Amino acid sequence: MKSGQAKRSWLFSLGLALTIVGVGVALSAVVNPLLGRYVHWDWMAGVASTALALLTLAIHRRWVF
Repeated sequence: MKSGQAKRSWLFSLGLALTIVGVGVALSAVVNPLLGRYVHWDWMAGVASTALALLTLAIHRRWVF
């Protein structure tokens, strides 16, 4: 983090991460069947949960965005 940049609030970080992960899950659920593949929801539960936690932390600490 550069000096002078404050951390974002946890609520903002969680909201933005939830939006990004939610859009990714929705796209996966729509696009994969169109391509003849199916979403493995047991994998998606772990991947989406991990992605949400890591992305929330990254946004909060301004590692991304």
